Formats: sequence, structure tokens, C-alpha cells
Amino acid sequence: MNKLAKGAIAGAAGLVLLLGGAGTFAFWNSTAAVTGGTISAGNLVVADDGAAGVWKDQNGTTVNLSTYKIVPGDTLTYTDTLLVTAVGQNLKATLSLASNAIHTPATPTAADTALVGYLTANSTVSLTASNPAISGTSPTYTITAGASGLTNVPVVVTVTVPFPYGTAGSNNDAKLGTAVLDNMAVNLSQIQ
Repeated sequence: MNKLAKGAIAGAAGLVLLLGGAGTFAFWNSTAAVTGGTISAGNLVVADDGAAGVWKDQNGTTVNLSTYKIVPGDTLTYTDTLLVTAVGQNLKATLSLASNAIHTPATPTAADTALVGYLTANSTVSLTASNPAISGTSPTYTITAGASGLTNVPVVVTVTVPFPYGTAGSNNDAKLGTAVLDNMAVNLSQIQ
């Protein structure tokens, strides 16, 4: 017999042995009961307290948005009290302005679009809480709800809307523009 034939026979015999042994593989298995339980999801809610917020300019003067004419260098600040309800451990959240909080009218002009761009580019939102269970700095806050949770904890939310003062003529594209702030809303979004 030549070497090639001997090798083929030996390889076939090895394959038969391997396949034949596949049916004899065995394993052990066991099951034990463990104590389970019930788990409930937490909650995170921010709501208006019902009292109207206040708009002021950089001088601290209360302003009426429908009659106020903003110019470069002005900063408007909106302050309102909101209520936070939180249930659950390890809550962290970011506070942000809703995406449409400052927007153009339904049929915007180029000046409207420019003004909204200037106002939204530098707007910020922050909160202050007298309850030590809510801490942090804008935009991230830690909410220590504890086992019983927090219910309607008042926080003061401040929205700052600056119209930056640029170089001479740099804001001319926003002259006579209109920005709509009637959908002013903030989001408190869990990040952990």
C-alpha cells in the first residue's frame, strides 16, 4: 500500500472515532430556587407651580416681552418656581431649555432668523434649590430622592437670554427681527 492510501485510511478511521464519540457526551445539571421579589420603577417630574414667572433686563427692571425692544448688549432673565418630584436611587439629570423655547414666528423673515440665532446661541438655564437633596451646577444636577422620594420640591429656575454685543454693525442682520418666547419650557432629563 502506498503512503497516500495509508494516510487516507488512517484519517477516515480517526474521523469515524470522533463522530462515534459525539453521541456519548454527557453533562450534569442542577437547579435551585432563589428568593426573588418585586421591583418598581421610580419617577422624575418637573412641573410649574402655577405662579407666573418674571422677565427682567440686565438692570433688574421687570419687562413686558410684548412691548420690550431688545438691542445688542441686553440680557433678559426669566425666573420661575418649578416643582420637582423624584423617586428612585442614583438620579442625575440635566436641565435644558426645550428646543423650541426661543423660535421664529410662523413666517420668519431673515431678521427674525438672525435674532433667534443670536438669542439661542448663548442662552442658559440653571436652578437653585433650598432642599439639599437637589445639588449640582448647570446643566447637571444630582437628585438624592432617598427611599421615600421627593414630592413637589420647589426649585427656582433661571433662564438667561443674552443678545451679545458684537463689533459695530455685526448684529445688523437682526434689526427689526422678532423672536417668540411663548413656548418657554425646560427639560429635566435623567442621565443616570
